[in-house]
Amino acid sequence: MKVYGSGRANAGISLLHALGCGNGCSTPIDLWTYVGLVEGPSIPEGDEHNLLQLLLEAWKERDLPLPTGEIGWLVKSDIPTGIGLKSSSALLIAAVNALSTGNSVILSDNVIFNLISAIQTKAGCSVSGGRDDIACSYFPATWIVDANAGGSGIIEQIEFPEKEVIIVIRDMKKGLVEVQSFENLRPRFEQIVLKLRNGSPIDAFRMNGQAVAEAMGDEEALSICEDLEVRFGCPAAISGSGPAIVVLCEPEQTEPVKQHLKSKALEFVHTRTHHGVELHWERDEWE
Repeated sequence: MKVYGSGRANAGISLLHALGCGNGCSTPIDLWTYVGLVEGPSIPEGDEHNLLQLLLEAWKERDLPLPTGEIGWLVKSDIPTGIGLKSSSALLIAAVNALSTGNSVILSDNVIFNLISAIQTKAGCSVSGGRDDIACSYFPATWIVDANAGGSGIIEQIEFPEKEVIIVIRDMKKGLVEVQSFENLRPRFEQIVLKLRNGSPIDAFRMNGQAVAEAMGDEEALSICEDLEVRFGCPAAISGSGPAIVVLCEPEQTEPVKQHLKSKALEFVHTRTHHGVELHWERDEWE
């Protein structure tokens, strides 16, 4: 099977939900999606929002080059989908990179951000357009982003400490996002922006999780996060609009937290924050 181009992009966790006050912020984690643009029809599983087809349609609408004949996709991912870990942005960024490298196309950052944001909105997998999600996957760092701006919308970069990350994957459907419920908590989200700008990203992470859980009416998330923080001193918060719960740990805290989650029959994934350092990148098997 001929591979025309390939790309990859990382997941992220939320520090500031963009619906709260118009600004959003996410930080990268070490979970990845890999995409290959290949010869012949190939439709990967798991793209429930049809994002790859929407991307191809948008690519053609802009008269950007494509290989002749039928083309398809290969996708490998260790990012759980649809639970608030920025999987849609990672998939689309990796696919844009595959299209770009496979067709010798260079798109500006602003074009890429606008393209992916429009696709996510059209597909219904993001209410805000997800520019902060895009930023943390496209430039693997932590950014405050204006969700309503054109282009990248990047306002400033935030320093986030290295942490072990345990993601609790609850067996429940994603809740309904009511925009007004977030707008009602606008002063809380504005305080989170100040925390980020004043060098307190862990406080922002915790406060954002509490506000999002309240906006979503997710009492279970509040209870789980409070229990983990009381027992282990680990900040825990809902990511995105949920239902994933993220626990930030020091290395010595990870095993006790994991054993506790197992005792509660809670499924989880263990990873870490990602700061853009390429330590273990190996050549893609499709190349």
